[in-house]
Amino acid sequence: MIEFKNVSKIYQTKSGRVPAVQDVSLKINTDEVFGIIGFSGAGKSTLVRMMNGLETPTSGELLIDGKSNDNLSKNQLREQRRKIGMIFQHFNLLWSRTVLENIMFPLELGKMSKAERVEKAKHLAELVGLSDRIDAYPAQLSGGQKQRVGIARALANDPAILISDEATSALDPQTTDEVLDLLASIKQKLRLTIVIITHEMHVIRRLADKVAVMEDGRVIEEGTVAKVFTHPEQELTRKFVNVETDTGPNEDVKPVIGELLQKYPEGQLLQLKFHGDQVKMPIVSEMLHQFPDLQLSILQGSVRQLQDSSGSIGSLFVQLVGSEEDIREALKFLNTMRVETEVYNHE
Repeated sequence: MIEFKNVSKIYQTKSGRVPAVQDVSLKINTDEVFGIIGFSGAGKSTLVRMMNGLETPTSGELLIDGKSNDNLSKNQLREQRRKIGMIFQHFNLLWSRTVLENIMFPLELGKMSKAERVEKAKHLAELVGLSDRIDAYPAQLSGGQKQRVGIARALANDPAILISDEATSALDPQTTDEVLDLLASIKQKLRLTIVIITHEMHVIRRLADKVAVMEDGRVIEEGTVAKVFTHPEQELTRKFVNVETDTGPNEDVKPVIGELLQKYPEGQLLQLKFHGDQVKMPIVSEMLHQFPDLQLSILQGSVRQLQDSSGSIGSLFVQLVGSEEDIREALKFLNTMRVETEVYNHE
């Protein structure tokens, strides 16, 4: 377990005191995937540097498996760092070494023989899907392959904790999903605790069990991914979630909306949000059954799968046409069914 207890980190600069982290309390459980999201300057990287012992808190306490870094000798701190693997945004590979040699690099500091190092590196290359590229150099690899090398290298010392520091930020969407799928597979096989540092809610949705949202060095919201996605409390959290959950019509849909508004100016444009088992329920068809005079046009829809056990979140962007009373009663029905309904301002 990783536990932050009222941790603050303040840097002294020529301009004065700069608070990078302010009174952060977090618990990251063993075998959990925990996401920390925020924009640049939110304090995420400082948390990472404290986790791997490169920084110490100005106040508060950071415990890893019940041990504080402040109480560790240099040898103990070095050993603890060996149990924390790091994956970086820009790969940090040695360009003059092959894939196999890059994976072997962390093992060279130990007492493992060269034959053992080669065997282990080959096993890790196979684990990340690069067994046929072990003799290639980084310049010969795609971005996704480079990151796979970075993941294999981070696993070389059999870490208990794997920290992904913006590891997918330099990758295209398809490669990002491939890397996230690989991390999910590795987590299941190796029973790792994974800490994800990111500014992308897509990464959180695809991989994390829990998430903390940071702003100006503080944790402003925390909870399971399902809770944060379905009921975001803070404005910044809502912005992150909205980017990932289709909060309005895309450009292709807008011409259709214009045509419908001309044809049915009394129509109501709505976004319906479904959570968990609601995604599988015939709520819309039941609503139309109860109010047969209503007309409904589906303009846009999506379903997003969450990593945790809560299932899915769905979104429908629709136009309802009918009498004011029928629309009002239909909205009451949706509220009874716990479907979140937002009126879209199309002006």
